[in-house]
Amino acid sequence: MSERIYKGRIKILSDFNSSDLQDFGNVVELIKDTEPYHMQNMNDIVYLRNYWKGVQPVLDKEKAVRPEINNKLVVNHAQRITRTVVGYFLGNPIQYIQSNETARKQIDELNALVSYEDKPSTDKEIAENQSITGTGYRIIVNDDSDDVPFEEKSLDPENTYVVYNNNVLQKPIAGITYINLVANNKELLGKKYFVYTDFGVYVINAVGQTINQASEYEFYPYNIGGVPIIEYPNNEARIGDWELFMSIMNAINDTQSNRLDDIEQVVQSLLVFTNVEIDSDTYQEMREAGVVMLNSKGQEKSKVDIIKNALDQAGIGDYLDKLERLLDTLVGVPSRDGNSGGGADTGQAVEMRDGWADLELLVKNKELTFKKSEKQSLKIILSILRNMGIIDIDLRNVDIKFSRNKNHNLLVKAQSYQVLNATQTLAPADVLSMVDLVSDENEYAQRGEEYWKNKLETIKQDNGGLNAEPVEEGEE
Repeated sequence: MSERIYKGRIKILSDFNSSDLQDFGNVVELIKDTEPYHMQNMNDIVYLRNYWKGVQPVLDKEKAVRPEINNKLVVNHAQRITRTVVGYFLGNPIQYIQSNETARKQIDELNALVSYEDKPSTDKEIAENQSITGTGYRIIVNDDSDDVPFEEKSLDPENTYVVYNNNVLQKPIAGITYINLVANNKELLGKKYFVYTDFGVYVINAVGQTINQASEYEFYPYNIGGVPIIEYPNNEARIGDWELFMSIMNAINDTQSNRLDDIEQVVQSLLVFTNVEIDSDTYQEMREAGVVMLNSKGQEKSKVDIIKNALDQAGIGDYLDKLERLLDTLVGVPSRDGNSGGGADTGQAVEMRDGWADLELLVKNKELTFKKSEKQSLKIILSILRNMGIIDIDLRNVDIKFSRNKNHNLLVKAQSYQVLNATQTLAPADVLSMVDLVSDENEYAQRGEEYWKNKLETIKQDNGGLNAEPVEEGEE
């Protein structure tokens, strides 16, 4: 595998406007103009996916001296990083919350619908594609086959891309995905393109691997409020979570492989016979018997030595530890090197030392980019539900909430919450937000208010009413 620097995917632009794509000839030109850029992205994506699967440059390692001992050890840090980041980022489903009280019931209905459609699984697939390839794609279409009137899924970034208008706003004008047309003998016949615009989809059969204005196509109109293929870039440059640091991961693989070679070479050390005449058959017999028999000739004694020049394994181990710590620091994932700051460490000190604060900062940046695309998806979903008369709210009524485990450093947060509440100058929801104790501050505060209100009513009823006259001792 050839080594090169990977620095993100290309954002694909076009001088066409959305209205231009009502002409099929312009759709064909759009594909011809943009597909070369997509193919460049696709080549990168294929390489990065294979790297994540363990197909890494160390597998091409060659050894000139003693080539029979040539270990190729893949320490798959790419998979570990993606697993850690995605698990921390979307380990809990995204929740939609109301931005005002009037929309609460409809927001609950929206959450129920996306949960039934198993949207959290699609979110996780998209997040994995983001982490590995630098971008991901979601498609949302009408669906009359069940109780949920929309269907959404993750699309493969190897055969999907979004085209943006080449102006200041760079709004999406088309989402393009395709499948290969293959004959029974596995021969590639051409491609079948699906070009989604904000007013309909073109389904084009391009035989002979080329597309032109004579290609057969069908057009299906719709009105769902935008382009239903939404790109979820990992960041503005569409860089994956670890692709900038593959050189460090390659160095770790090479060092571990060479370290294993060294161990095996010591075990299988070469023998040096001095003042000994021995043929190959005799040598083979001695190896099998495990005994060396020598006859000294003349004044010089016969002897057997071992060629041994082993690496400093302790030094190499320290070097590897430093490489792995450097990788974790640059990527922004927690370290597992066992460093200890002593028993007096606070929860916050552990978070800072072991890298959990870096991971939180990493996913907060990912949230901003993910939320921007999520709003486009939510706009399509709300449009479909509004057209079906199920929900009548717009994007202004919905806020997107990412929830993560908030239990770390819980004692300090609880103490801070108690102190701030005691000032009687802040609302409970604001205090919850400040100490980062829960994901949806308004919902928790509202539920708490309702709980304690009901609790107080129950106490009143058990006591015969708050204003009931106390009964004097001895009175009936």
